[in-house]
Amino acid sequence: MEPVIELVYEGLYMLRVELSFLAVFAFLWLAGHFLVAKNDQVKSRKTGPTGSTGRRATRRVDESLTPSTVEPEKLQDPQWVVAQVSALCRSQVQRALELYRVAVRAGLNIKDMPANDCQQLYSNLVTAVIRVGQADDALSLMKDLRRFQHVEAALLASATKLCTSKQLFADCLSIYDFTSQDPALEIQDKSVWSCLLFCAVETKGYHRCTFFFEQLKANGSPSPKDFGNMVRYASSTSNWRLALSLIDEMHKAQVEVDSVVYNRVLAACVSAEQLDQARKLLDQMVAAGGVTDVITYNTLAKGYAKAGRMDTCFELYELMRSRGLSPSQVTYGILLDGFINDNEVEKAVAIFNTMRAEGCQMNTVLYTTLIKGFARAGQVDQAVQIYEEMRKERSMQPDVITFSILIKANCDVGRLEEALKMLLAMKEAGLKPDEVVFNNLLGGCINDCKLELAKDLYKEMIASNVKPSVATFSILIRLYAQCKRWDEALDLLRQELPAQKVSPEPRLYGQLAQCCLRDRQGRRATEVYKLLTETSTPTAAMNSTLLGMCAKLNMLDTGADIMHLAAEANSRVDPRDAAMMLEAALRKKKPQVMGLLKEAMVKLNLPVHVLLPQVNADYLGSGAIFTTPTKASQAKGMEHLPLLRKQVASEGPVPIVAIGGVDLSSAADCVRSGADGVAVVRGILQSSGPEDSEAKAKALLAEVRSALEDRENEKVQRGFRGTIST
Repeated sequence: MEPVIELVYEGLYMLRVELSFLAVFAFLWLAGHFLVAKNDQVKSRKTGPTGSTGRRATRRVDESLTPSTVEPEKLQDPQWVVAQVSALCRSQVQRALELYRVAVRAGLNIKDMPANDCQQLYSNLVTAVIRVGQADDALSLMKDLRRFQHVEAALLASATKLCTSKQLFADCLSIYDFTSQDPALEIQDKSVWSCLLFCAVETKGYHRCTFFFEQLKANGSPSPKDFGNMVRYASSTSNWRLALSLIDEMHKAQVEVDSVVYNRVLAACVSAEQLDQARKLLDQMVAAGGVTDVITYNTLAKGYAKAGRMDTCFELYELMRSRGLSPSQVTYGILLDGFINDNEVEKAVAIFNTMRAEGCQMNTVLYTTLIKGFARAGQVDQAVQIYEEMRKERSMQPDVITFSILIKANCDVGRLEEALKMLLAMKEAGLKPDEVVFNNLLGGCINDCKLELAKDLYKEMIASNVKPSVATFSILIRLYAQCKRWDEALDLLRQELPAQKVSPEPRLYGQLAQCCLRDRQGRRATEVYKLLTETSTPTAAMNSTLLGMCAKLNMLDTGADIMHLAAEANSRVDPRDAAMMLEAALRKKKPQVMGLLKEAMVKLNLPVHVLLPQVNADYLGSGAIFTTPTKASQAKGMEHLPLLRKQVASEGPVPIVAIGGVDLSSAADCVRSGADGVAVVRGILQSSGPEDSEAKAKALLAEVRSALEDRENEKVQRGFRGTIST
């Protein structure tokens, strides 16, 4: 027997792991089975027996019930619908809303529903949809209710408070706007007006605040929060008078005014530039005790700095310290920025040193502000020194603005190499150069005409996905003009501007045209102006600038070309500018240019008879009448002469001389068309000799005289016929 027992024991010992696993598994299975059975019993007790009666059984929701499966008779039963919808509103808002809508479509008679049931139905639905953030549905439900009954003040109060708690501020105001159209609605709940006031402030509907506040006061005493919301409204609109009056009202109502309210009122006074009122309020706050803090003094100090009253600002800083308040980073930032804007760098440095001596926590903005001050004063070495000190601080690093200021400062004093080193340091710091940085570097290339470097920088700018602006192209135009690279400058406007999708602003074309004129590049200036007319219509101001330069630089032919292009583009030219050009052409004794100018003036509909007295003209040349190799302008033809004669008819004896391509065969016709004389050169000088030229001149003179006599005789005959008919 013992051997058998020993054998069994050894077998069990060898299977000890497997047997332990089976025992644990069996225990867990039995425990799980027991818990499931117990849970089923609990559910059975909660649910109750099928067919149980009573109020709880009536309101129980049938989970298998859907609006599409409900019998039409139930959908038309108000009591059933109200019970089901009310129950669904607790946890299944969408199903409740859907059931309500299906019931309405099925013919639920809400109009004849008992008032209490109707109000309960809509109250449950409205509050439920607001709780889940569906304020639009709430407004729609209220509109449905309004068709059958009044919206009660209690429902509006619930909706208002719920919307406010859910931060549905605009929806809350929309619900109020709709319900307030009912003249029977009386809102006597102060909390409703309080919520509406808060919603108006949050949505910046400041025009509503005064009305809501007055209604609130008519139904009770405003709370500190209500006064606080009104102060927010006054501060946001810089209504300093209202803000101060609210503090007085709070004192009269014995409502405590805390530091937040005081500081907001102070900010309203500062924002409205009422610094004296702000100072009086500060004194009042000090007298009240316990309501002034660093923010109080910083707010007023910022106002003094903005107004340029840095002496008063510094006095306030010292007063603040004397009252036991420690200046903050913001305080020192205000002083630094204010002194730098007033170009008082030494005082800014003193403040900076005070900060460090007192152990004030430094930051990038403070260092950058001081760097800006030195850069603005032209003290670039000192700016770089502060930058080096900044880099030694482990807790901060220069940002893009810091590097941008330093790069510009170095470029402004011609230290382009140092600026490029700053660019490299910026990249090593993991910062991406922006448009301002690239523009400053491009500007630094202008003085020494570093054209290739500028091109490389521009390529890098594009490769870095930094979009060039109008300012970028303006700098490039200055660079190309400085380097006399006119064709490349034109290509910049023709090709690169549209390629980078930059707006072709007229000032870019005007800038390049002026650069061309300064370098006496008249043809290119005209080309730039023509390019401008293809993108926009030049303004009268731009025309005035360009024509003024043409007159000053004695580039009258270029001015005439610009006037012709202006006429073709329907651009306006000031009559005074046209008169100035004519006067300059007369003074320089350039009749051909005068003719071109007159031609342009006719195209521009400028009254020549007004301009002629200003230039004191002895005669007016018009041409070219016919095509001629000595004049580039297009031939106008003899039909132009009667129009010109009509223009100057009221001026009296101002002779018109036909110029350009006129010879013996056409001279008489020109006179008959309105000219008082002709200018002929080739028609006389192109001859076999002096005798031949003399003969041609005499023949020409005879033709002109004969034509003039014919014209005078025709005038007499027209006058005689007019007398007979009269």
